[in-house]
Amino acid sequence: MSFELRTRTYDWKDLLRLPFLCEPLCTAAVVGQKLLTGVVNVLWVLVEAKFIDTVLACAVGKNSIRSVYPLLAVMLLIIIWKRMGWNLGRIPSVKLLISAEYQVKRETVKKRSRIHYRLVENSKAWELSKRVSEELNRNIARMLPDTCDFLMSMVRIGGVLLIIFAESMWLGLLMLLIMLPLLYVSAKGGGRVYKAYQDASAYERRGEYLQEIMSGREFVDERTLFAYTEHVNQEWNKQKEGGRIIHLKAQAMQEFRKSGSSILTNIISTIMVLFLIWELSQGKLGVGIFIALSKAIYDVVNIMYNELGYSILGISRYIAFFKDLTAFAALEEIEGTNDLPAEEPFYFESLKLDHVSFRYPGTENYILKDMCMEIKSGRHYSFVGENGAGKTTVTKLFTGLYDAYEGTILLNGKDIKSYTSAQIKSVFSNVYQDFARYQDTVANNILIGNIRKMEDKEAGRQMEQYTRDLGIYEELSALPKGFDTPLGKLESGSVDLSGGQWQRIAMARSLINPAPVQILDEPTAALDPISESRLYEEFERMSEGRTTIFISHRLGSTKLADKIFVLQDGGVLESGTHKELMERHGLYQRMFESQKGWYEREAQETDKENAWKGSAESEQEE
Repeated sequence: MSFELRTRTYDWKDLLRLPFLCEPLCTAAVVGQKLLTGVVNVLWVLVEAKFIDTVLACAVGKNSIRSVYPLLAVMLLIIIWKRMGWNLGRIPSVKLLISAEYQVKRETVKKRSRIHYRLVENSKAWELSKRVSEELNRNIARMLPDTCDFLMSMVRIGGVLLIIFAESMWLGLLMLLIMLPLLYVSAKGGGRVYKAYQDASAYERRGEYLQEIMSGREFVDERTLFAYTEHVNQEWNKQKEGGRIIHLKAQAMQEFRKSGSSILTNIISTIMVLFLIWELSQGKLGVGIFIALSKAIYDVVNIMYNELGYSILGISRYIAFFKDLTAFAALEEIEGTNDLPAEEPFYFESLKLDHVSFRYPGTENYILKDMCMEIKSGRHYSFVGENGAGKTTVTKLFTGLYDAYEGTILLNGKDIKSYTSAQIKSVFSNVYQDFARYQDTVANNILIGNIRKMEDKEAGRQMEQYTRDLGIYEELSALPKGFDTPLGKLESGSVDLSGGQWQRIAMARSLINPAPVQILDEPTAALDPISESRLYEEFERMSEGRTTIFISHRLGSTKLADKIFVLQDGGVLESGTHKELMERHGLYQRMFESQKGWYEREAQETDKENAWKGSAESEQEE
């Protein structure tokens, strides 16, 4: 049995059910230890009363001293359990904590990896996802002790109440009248505390991001250059102050309640003991039960206003948290998200947008409007257009990241929605502008592109060949551990690469993927126009036999394409080869002419640099 996050309504029953799913035996042991401790504390009242009456009887010669020994033995056993019980309960509690941490992290990672892409881009849904992921592990580990403390307190209160009712009906009713309002107030207070945490968490997360800007390595250059540290520091202070004020109010509420409860505890306990004294004076109580109940009443009232109150406060927070957990579990998922690409090669023939319209969730404006285009096997395409024209959106529809569109997308003549997620993954390989930089070895950063064959020797050979073709083999081989060198900042021996090196690793990762359609969505935006064009030429050569789609704002690389789609206002404004579009004197021709100067200047500078190098080499030879 193990914890699995399911789409259902989570409620108070999950206070014990969730820990039990994580560790059944440990949960049963903790619950048993707490309940037994509660029973033992109630038993102590009866044993203590009997012990006092027996000792008094011995003092006046009514009983033999031997009659005290069994009671002493029972009292000794109770004391031993009260001393040892807590330590015994800690062992299964720690095991539950470790096990819950693993199981909960596993389930939250699985859930977040399956969440529909449109929800990932929804700030409220992603905030909920992060909040639940961070709190679920801690809450499951803590809810069992808090729930067990509540059960133990209820056993103690219930047991003492039964004893009081047996001795005095009126005193028992008085205790009930005191306890019921407390339960209500504590439950309300717990809900308010969790709401305060929800409000404060948004401030804290923004503060953490700003703190990373102020101290992170990747921001150090711009921090120094633009001297924005003071400005960010002020914004950080605002966020931390906002969260601090909310926490302070919640803490003040708890402290006020704690101070008030201390006063009420003593007043109520004294009143009830005075009532017991009156009962004793009327001969309705024995001396032993009077002394034992007097002590028990102070303990029970303290439990009601402190221990029970805090347990209820915690439980009501968990019940409030269950609303978040229910919403998180219900977040829409994409079926087959975690499936590996299909093993069988996909023979790509064509991809067609048939009058497709699309707008992002929660927005009114269409990004794509009645768009039609067709991609055919083995050809090279370019998407160009101004910002917001829909270039990247088209590729997201191709790859299934969004499925709520109007019209039809046909893959090999069939509706793309009729294919499985594994099949779609086997069709496309993407390199985006914000490509991933995995903090793993060089080899794994590349081989992950062909996830099913990472360990195959052939994949290793392909990795070597593609890195040679991309011009980075020598650089990567020269790293401290070659292709086994860890990249990033996680490990002590890890190294970081230049932007250009990372770009080529991302391209090698895409090329090693056997998918028949390769999509490059401005991954080379950081390069100069000439370098970008050359890299695209290399990539096109290495992609021979596959279908490629290049997206770029800079049009020097578009001349490589067999067909160029010019997007504007959510549709295809123009299409054709570079020569055809230039002769048409439309938008493409105007865009290309406006960028022409870049390439001429870059070419001139390159020619000068090559001439200088040639002259220098000649001088050295002489």
